Amino acid sequence: MRWDAEKYDSTHGPQIDVGLKLIETANIKANESILDIGCSTGRLTCELARLAHKGRVVGVEPSPEMFDKAREVASSIDNVLIINIPAQEMDFKNEFDLVYSNSAFQWIKEQEDVIERSYKALRKNGRIAVQLPAKDFCWAMMDNIYSAIASIGLESKYKKMESPWRFPLKEEMESALKDSGFLNVKAYYKEYTLLFENVNDVLGWGESAGLRPFLAPLNEKKQQRFKYAFAMGFENYRTEKGIEFQFRRLFAFGEK
Repeated sequence: MRWDAEKYDSTHGPQIDVGLKLIETANIKANESILDIGCSTGRLTCELARLAHKGRVVGVEPSPEMFDKAREVASSIDNVLIINIPAQEMDFKNEFDLVYSNSAFQWIKEQEDVIERSYKALRKNGRIAVQLPAKDFCWAMMDNIYSAIASIGLESKYKKMESPWRFPLKEEMESALKDSGFLNVKAYYKEYTLLFENVNDVLGWGESAGLRPFLAPLNEKKQQRFKYAFAMGFENYRTEKGIEFQFRRLFAFGEK
C-alpha cells in the first residue's frame, strides 16, 4: 500500500494534536535519546528533537513515501536520524531513554514483538509512551466504510479482506507491556470529538490514512464512487457546528 505523504501532512485530522498531547505526557528532558516508532512525515519527530535538543531522536518508518518526506522535513535538524525500516526489524540495545509511538501501532500486527524490541532498545529506567486508535475507535468512520462498500456492490470482495489494523484492548496492551518486562504500566482510553466543516474535509481526512487500504484494490472509477459514498454518509453527523463525531484513543505507558 502506497502512502501520500503530502496529503497526510496537510489534512486536518487528530494525529498531530493527539501526538503533541502524548509528547506533553512523556515529560521529555533536554538530554534524552528518543526512538520514534512509525514517525510518518517527521513533524512530531522534529518536535521531539526540539525538546531533546541536547540529545538525539531516531525515527523509524517503513513507508518509502513517508520516509522520504520525514527525511526532507528533518534535513536541517542535526539531532535527528530517520531510518527506513519496519518496527519489526529494529535491533537497538540499551540506546534510548524514551520509546515514543503516535498513531502507528495499529498498523503493526506483531505488536508483542515490537514491544519486546522497544524494551531492549531502552536503557535502564527508560520508558515507553504509545498512542493509537482504540478498538471500535470510530463508529461513524466504519459505518460509512461499510455503507460505501455496499453502495458499489463489493461486499464479497471486502469480505475476504483481512483487517489492515490491529486494535488491542486496554487490558491487552497492559499485558503485552508487562510480559515484556515493563513496570508501572498504565493504559487508558480518551474520547475525542472530531469536527469538520464539510464532507470534503472529512474525505481528505479519510484518504490521508484510514481509507487507503480500502481504496487500494479499486480502479479509479470505483475509487471515486467509494469516496463519494463514504463522504456523503457523514451528512448524518452534521450539527450546528459542522460535521461532528467521536474518536476513541488508547494511551499506554511503562517503565524499564
